[in-house]
Amino acid sequence: MNDVKRTIITLTGIVQGVGFRPFVYRTACRLGLFGWVENQGSKVIIDVEGPEENIRSFICALKNESPKNAEIAEFDMRAQPFLGYTDFSIRASTVGVNTANFLSGDIAVCESCMKEFNAPGNKRYEYPFICCTHCGPRYSIIKRLPYDRNNTTMVEFEMCPQCEVEYRSSGDRRFHAQTNCCPDCGPILKLLDARGNTVDSSDPAKMARELIRRGKILGVKGIGGYHLCCNAEDPVAVQRLRKLKHRPQKPLAIMARDIEAVYKICEVSGLEKAILIGSRKPILLLRKKVTEYLSEDIAPKQKRLGVMLPYAPLQSLLFSDDLNFLVMTSGNISGSPICYQDGAAIQTLGSIAEYFLIHNRKINVPVDDAVVKIFDGYEVLVRCGRGYAPLTIPLESGKVIMALGAEQKSSVCFVRGGFAAISQYIGDLNEYQNYQVFEHQIEHFKELFHFCPELLAHDLNSDSLSTRFAKEQAGQKFAVQHHHAHMAGCMAESKLTGDAIGVIYDGTGLGTDYAVWGGEFLTGSSSGFRRSGHLEYVTLQGGDIVVKEPWRCAACYLFALDIDPCKFLPLIDSYSLHGVQAALHNGIKCFESSSMGRLFDCVAALCGFQTKITYDAQAAIELENLSEADVPKCYCYQIVDTENGLILGYKDMIRDILRDLQNHVPISFISSGFHNTVLEATAECVCIIRKKTGLNDVVLSGGVFENTYLLERLVLKLRDLNFTVYYNRLTPTNDGGLSFGQAAVAGANLKEK
Repeated sequence: MNDVKRTIITLTGIVQGVGFRPFVYRTACRLGLFGWVENQGSKVIIDVEGPEENIRSFICALKNESPKNAEIAEFDMRAQPFLGYTDFSIRASTVGVNTANFLSGDIAVCESCMKEFNAPGNKRYEYPFICCTHCGPRYSIIKRLPYDRNNTTMVEFEMCPQCEVEYRSSGDRRFHAQTNCCPDCGPILKLLDARGNTVDSSDPAKMARELIRRGKILGVKGIGGYHLCCNAEDPVAVQRLRKLKHRPQKPLAIMARDIEAVYKICEVSGLEKAILIGSRKPILLLRKKVTEYLSEDIAPKQKRLGVMLPYAPLQSLLFSDDLNFLVMTSGNISGSPICYQDGAAIQTLGSIAEYFLIHNRKINVPVDDAVVKIFDGYEVLVRCGRGYAPLTIPLESGKVIMALGAEQKSSVCFVRGGFAAISQYIGDLNEYQNYQVFEHQIEHFKELFHFCPELLAHDLNSDSLSTRFAKEQAGQKFAVQHHHAHMAGCMAESKLTGDAIGVIYDGTGLGTDYAVWGGEFLTGSSSGFRRSGHLEYVTLQGGDIVVKEPWRCAACYLFALDIDPCKFLPLIDSYSLHGVQAALHNGIKCFESSSMGRLFDCVAALCGFQTKITYDAQAAIELENLSEADVPKCYCYQIVDTENGLILGYKDMIRDILRDLQNHVPISFISSGFHNTVLEATAECVCIIRKKTGLNDVVLSGGVFENTYLLERLVLKLRDLNFTVYYNRLTPTNDGGLSFGQAAVAGANLKEK
């Protein structure tokens, strides 16, 4: 037949671990095509023969009917001489040359599996590890590519004859499901006490559920690590968990039994529902209902709750008709990485958890839960984790780049072949165990994706632990200024290539003048920037401790105004305040700062937050939650245009705030007025810069823009002024997205050479 053709198709993207080969097999057989499909490295290769019209239909199906968790990034087709295949087969995977950066994240249990899970008499009824081609662990269990059972921690479980039949049957949902298992051949549950001794039980999950009902705290092994779990409706259990975990005030994540339970405690939009019940099931930040169903202790002084639904079958077994909400917080001591190895978890968490519900499927890569929110009608990533990691975004570069990220909220990123792969959230590298995870993650990426970095991008600060790591490695080094990285990352994910105005507000980052920046107006592109303005400098005292003690910020701002802070910081003793004054006078542990984050800390302290923070940005977060939407109040501010750029002054603003405090204006009004002032002043600065430069694109990035009140109103204000506004959606606006921004800057500079 003259119209019989042969084509080799190479697919790059998330095409392994999502049921792609079974889909290809069934589609080819349906269309009467012959040939084969295989995983090769991290790609899928298809060699197909048949009538030209049928091949066209096959190609159309690949592009439009792929499994829902698949993402094809590159589609290459090449005609080849006809060979005369007589059937279509799934070939054994080959290692190949791995030049792609794609891997499926862990996928929440699917609806089909849950129907079996809930069906009495089914072989997998209430089996905690039920999964299929379309769901189950992926990234957390993989050791190397291609994605096959023997390259994952599931290699330790040999399929029973019945599972093997499912695996080999093309019409079965578990056809070539690498994690396929059942009660006869798969992982098993075990209940342990706090010392790691086995608790006799014919049904460990049922006993665990009863222990939770009785107010006990459990360590529960999930997909990417351990959770600490208790009954969210038991305030005594919640307070005990907080005390033992050393987490007195940071909001706790809630796992709800089902979507109906979520409706009881939070406002849920259509898009939010879709995310809650989708295939990733992250922690979603939702607005609390006015009459709170759960105790205020779950999320003190917050207007939002972090809520997720069960994403592993095991978690569904922990709920009952009278147990609808569980605290499901990371299994760690605050500040340390999530525990994922059984022995280490029992040793670390045994002082918190009274029992452990564990299983014998090993976790290879620790992955904490992702956190997202809805903003401006879009899903916005707050913390990259399970279901989202590794995050792959298009990014051009002339070399293989490894970007080492920030010291706090660490992540790592590598770029090759037009794509960047970004790791999950790692944490503060000053915690030694987090640093070990950081090192392990880099080596895992290298082994998984088979690359050797030619260039290492790192922060400008030579004292940063991630920078020190970079300088100890072989290869070319490229230093990236912290706030330029924030700007470039946002621009790169938005595919913005021209010059723009960057408004970068955060807490800390070394500037090119060796001051601590954080209230910046930059102009430029990913390849370079100019500092076109900044928040007025203030001298802060105390080194790193100023971040943990917001009252120090307030004292330093007030001393800069020649105002005695004693009457405005009544909870701080005069001895401490005069100590700060003396240290400022003598230049002890002092530094210049333009940080917007520290200005927020100052105002939070003036509004009453005069203790040490117990979690990152606590003072600023609580200040935001004091604000009210309908308060039009605004304070005075000053903008000075100098030859070195704009200077946004804070002095008039603080004087007005102090006057309101003396006049006993409600704190909610003061918080709202401060937020309104920041956004009005920001918009005016941006307008002045536009007049000078002609630039109309504005990029908003940095950790301060996690503040929804500020970001929402600033975006609307700038749009009303006819600016085109960009903000982080695919990557975190905080330092968790910094590695991607560093890679974007390095890649842009390589392109220009």
